[in-house]
Amino acid sequence: MKIPALRSSPILFVHSIYSHLYSGLALPLWLGASLLLAVCGARAADEPDIEITGGTKALRENIRLHLSLVEESCKTPLWRLNSLLSDSDAEVTAASRALGFYELEYDAKLVRNKDCWGLNIQLTPGDPVLVTELRIEILGEGSQDAIFKPLYDKPGIKVGNRLNHGRYETLKARFSSLASLHGYFDAEFVQSQVSVNVAEKSAVIALVYDTGKRYRIGDINLKHGILDEDFLRRYYNFKSGDYYDTDDLLELKNLYNASNYFAVASVAPDLQALNDHQVPINIELEERKRRAYSVGAGVEADEPRILLGFEDRYLNRRGHRFNADLAVSDIKKTAQATYTIPMRRPAYEFLRFYTGYLEEETVTSLSEKYTYGSSYSYYQDNKWLQTYALDYIQEESTIGRMLPQRTNLIIPSLSFLRTQTDGSPYPLSGWSALGRISGSPESIGSDFSFAQFYGRAKYVKGFSFGRLLLRAELGITETDNVDQLPASVRFFAGGDSSVRGYEYKSLGPTRNIYGPDFVGPLEDPRAAEEVIGGNNLLVTSIEYDYRFEDSNWVAALFYDQGNAADDTHIDVKRGAGVGVRWISPIGPIRIDVAKALDDEKSWMWHISMGPDL
Repeated sequence: MKIPALRSSPILFVHSIYSHLYSGLALPLWLGASLLLAVCGARAADEPDIEITGGTKALRENIRLHLSLVEESCKTPLWRLNSLLSDSDAEVTAASRALGFYELEYDAKLVRNKDCWGLNIQLTPGDPVLVTELRIEILGEGSQDAIFKPLYDKPGIKVGNRLNHGRYETLKARFSSLASLHGYFDAEFVQSQVSVNVAEKSAVIALVYDTGKRYRIGDINLKHGILDEDFLRRYYNFKSGDYYDTDDLLELKNLYNASNYFAVASVAPDLQALNDHQVPINIELEERKRRAYSVGAGVEADEPRILLGFEDRYLNRRGHRFNADLAVSDIKKTAQATYTIPMRRPAYEFLRFYTGYLEEETVTSLSEKYTYGSSYSYYQDNKWLQTYALDYIQEESTIGRMLPQRTNLIIPSLSFLRTQTDGSPYPLSGWSALGRISGSPESIGSDFSFAQFYGRAKYVKGFSFGRLLLRAELGITETDNVDQLPASVRFFAGGDSSVRGYEYKSLGPTRNIYGPDFVGPLEDPRAAEEVIGGNNLLVTSIEYDYRFEDSNWVAALFYDQGNAADDTHIDVKRGAGVGVRWISPIGPIRIDVAKALDDEKSWMWHISMGPDL
C-alpha cells in the first residue's frame, strides 16, 4: 500500500471560442449554454472528486461508504486531509474484508486544484475467501418447528459463495426475528462464528441456536368502551394457552380495524410481564364517532353522479349498524337502507335486511324498481364470500316501444365472490371472480318462473413493459317466455364496463317496431329496429396499460367485444380505443375514447373510476 502526500499541481481549464455569433437566436442559446456550463463547473468544483478503480463494483461502493474522508468539503485544510488518509487503512480493510477480500492492496493518492481536492484509489483485491462449510443447527423446543425450516432451505449463503459478512449478519438476524415473532423469547446463540483461513482462502460458518421453550398466550386484557365484551371477544382468533404468534395478533388488529367500530385498535404482547413461559396480551380499542355523514361525487355509466350517505356504526352494544345511501345521475337514481347484524363470527358472518329503490332510464329501456330483502353472508376458510339472499321485487318497466309492464317477483339467490390483489391502487397482479345463481319460481308467488346465472371475472398481470387486464362476463337465463322478463332481469351490453364505443346498455337483441313482417319503405331498415335486451350475455375485453415512470399517469389500449342474445347465436359487436388513467388513492380514474367497429358510429367518450378488481 502507498499513501503519498498531497501534490499541489493545478489543473488548467481552457475555454476557446472559434466563431462569432451573429443571429438573435444563436446569442440567447449561447448564453444559456454558457450559463449551464458555468453552473455545472461550479457544482463540480464544490464537491471532491473521489475515483476508485479496480475490483468489483460492490467492493468499490463499499469502500466509498466506509471512507470518512469522502465526507469532507472542499474547504478542508491540507493537514486534515493527509491525517484522514493515513487513518483510512482500517476503513478500507474493514470494507474489503466485509466482502471476502482479505488480501487487498491499494494505492491512494490525493490531488488538488485551485477549486477542490480529489482522491484516486487503485485497488488490487486478490483472490476472495470462499465459504467451504455452512453449519446451521437449532436446539431446544424449536428444533422441530417448521417456522425455522427456511433457515435450512434458503439461508442466503451457499457453499462456494464468496464470503460476505453482510449476508452472514442478515442470516443471524433472521434467527432472532423468527424466534421473537413466534414466541421463543429466551432464544440465544450457543455459537455464531466465522472462521477464516486466509492462507487457504476458506471460511467456515457455524450458527448454533438454542430456542429454549416456546411461550404461550397468558391473560388477555381487553380495554374498550362502547360494545359488549362478549361481542368483542367473538373476534378473537386465539385464546389463553395457545402458542404465541405475532401473525395472530396482527390479524386480530386488522379485524378490529376493518370492523369500522374503532378509530384505533392495538393488540400487543406485554413483554415486561413474561412469567412461567406465558405472555399477557393487551388489547386497547378506541371507538370511532358513532354517526357519520358523507357527500361525494362519482361517475357511472359515463354520467356524473352525486352520492349522499349516512351511517350509524353501532346502534347498540351488540354491534348492529344502519346505513342509508343515495346516488343520483341523469341515467340512474338509487336509494337503499340496510340494517346489519353481526353473527357468531362478526368479522366473517353477518345478516342484512334492506330495502331499495332504483330508477334507470337508458336508450333502450325505462325501469322503476322497489326491492325488499334479506341476506346472510359469510367468508369461507378459502376466502370466498358466500351470500344467500331472498328478495321481493316490484318493478314497472318499459322496453323500447313495448307497453309498460308491472312485475312482482320473489327471487332467492346464491352468490360467491372473491378478490385477490397486491393491495395497490394500481395492482400489478390479482384477480376477482363473481358467480351468482338466482331464480323466481312461480310456485312461491312470482308472476312467472325463470332461472339465471351471471358470472364476471377479471385478471391483472404486470410486466416490466406494462400491464395486461382481461375481463369477461357471462349470463344465461332459462324461461318459457323472454317477453315477460322485466328490464332489470334482461341482459344488455355496451358502456364503460362492457363494450366501449357503444352507449350504456345500448346493445342486445332487437325487434322490428312495425311488426315482424315489416320490410320498408324506410331508406335504412335498421331504423325500424329497437334493442329489447336478451336472456343471454357474453362480453370479453383485453387492455394493455403503460405507466409512465415516476408518475401516476397511465396510457391504455383496449379491445372489447360481445353482446346480449336470446339464444346461443350472438351478434358480436366490437369496440376499440385508447385511454388515459390517473391513479388516485381510491383507484384509477379512467378516460377512454372508443370507436364502434361494427356500426357507423362516431367516436365515444367513456369516463369511469374505482378499483380495477
